[in-house]
Amino acid sequence: MRRPFRRRSHPRTLPIRRWLALALVATVVAPFVVTAIVGLSQFFPTLHAQDQAPQIVRAGAARWSDPAWQAATRARLVPYAVDFVLVERGHTVFRTSRDPLAGTSASNTRSVQEVVVGGAQRQIAYIYTGGGPNGSIWFIPLVLFGTLILTLAAIAWFLRLTLIGPLAAASDATRRIAAGELTIELPTSRVREVAQLNAAFLEMSAELRTSLERQAAIEEERRLFVSAIAHDLRTPLFSLRGYLEGLEQGVATTPQKVAHYIQVCREKADALERLIADLFAYAKVEYLEGTMQRAPLDLGILLCKVVDGRQREAETNGVTLEIDGPPGACPVEGDEHLLGRAVENLLDNALRYTPPGGRIEVRWDHHGDLAEFAVADTGPGVAPHDLPHLFEPMYRADPSRSRDTGGTGLGLAIARRIIRAHDGDLLTANQPTGGAVFTGSVPLLPKA
Repeated sequence: MRRPFRRRSHPRTLPIRRWLALALVATVVAPFVVTAIVGLSQFFPTLHAQDQAPQIVRAGAARWSDPAWQAATRARLVPYAVDFVLVERGHTVFRTSRDPLAGTSASNTRSVQEVVVGGAQRQIAYIYTGGGPNGSIWFIPLVLFGTLILTLAAIAWFLRLTLIGPLAAASDATRRIAAGELTIELPTSRVREVAQLNAAFLEMSAELRTSLERQAAIEEERRLFVSAIAHDLRTPLFSLRGYLEGLEQGVATTPQKVAHYIQVCREKADALERLIADLFAYAKVEYLEGTMQRAPLDLGILLCKVVDGRQREAETNGVTLEIDGPPGACPVEGDEHLLGRAVENLLDNALRYTPPGGRIEVRWDHHGDLAEFAVADTGPGVAPHDLPHLFEPMYRADPSRSRDTGGTGLGLAIARRIIRAHDGDLLTANQPTGGAVFTGSVPLLPKA
């Protein structure tokens, strides 16, 4: 099983050109800086000791014959390429080396300095310096070459960590995405181009995963939708077929019974017509983005037109239909026909469930950058457990929203899709005084 990459916090990134420039500078500068530091640390103490040797020897003139002083001074100076010979009254009392000039050549010379102390002892010190730096000069190219190798190794490690590794991971991610594995993780990188590439891959993977999940949900909804359509079409067709067969077989023996059968057949045919019309409308709203014809319009005027067109139906049902809104224009941008269809569906729902003697109120206003409208009725309202599902296709709340009322279960779903296609939303709730209220909102048209 392939272990996923661990995502880390995003570090600061730089363009690849800048990283390459820094690598070039490091390749040139680092070896020389390290070599200079090592050289100074190696030779500066030697040069300092050689410079201080005459003062050290002169200061200890009274103890030249003391073995303890001789041993201490020798241990102090000889490691820094300083040899000395001490002479008193013409006799050598101490020398650090049998032959201080042994091993000297044209490329490795030593200098001698005579230090005369004087006095009754006629003390003279011969101090031999040099040969330390020249004898260790081979160490400089070794340090330079070693530092260069380490610098190149560090650059190679960095490039593998921030460039080669993430690119290889991105290449592997493409193969995994092609194989259908959309849950991927990629390492971070300090190279800006690589970090952006990996971020794009992760975003693409997330979008593909979301798209597939949405597609699966749509397919499931479509499957349930087709099942519900088949059931709803079968019910009136079954009744229509039964009554037609009754007419054909002479079951209706009186003119009144024949008229009743014909009336039932007409009602079932009307129900089929409403269902098919709603099905066509629902299928059409799935492609609203490509068919909408947006234009500036006044939401208040649109609501007044829709309400005026339904006044006669409301009066026939014994329902009072009122409209209320603030003075002045309420400008929005949208498809007048589709927005009118959404409001018509809300009024159909309200008229269907408002009993005679009830009241339906349509009102609108604007708040901030939104135009809001509401359709409120005095019907039985909506059961709390039905509220979250009321806008689902083919959903009917029982018992108040049953098939006996003639609804197809698509009107509210169509209304919400139309409102959302206009960048708004449609919500429902129960009023404290009873009845349901549907509240829609769409963006106001910005003022010129």
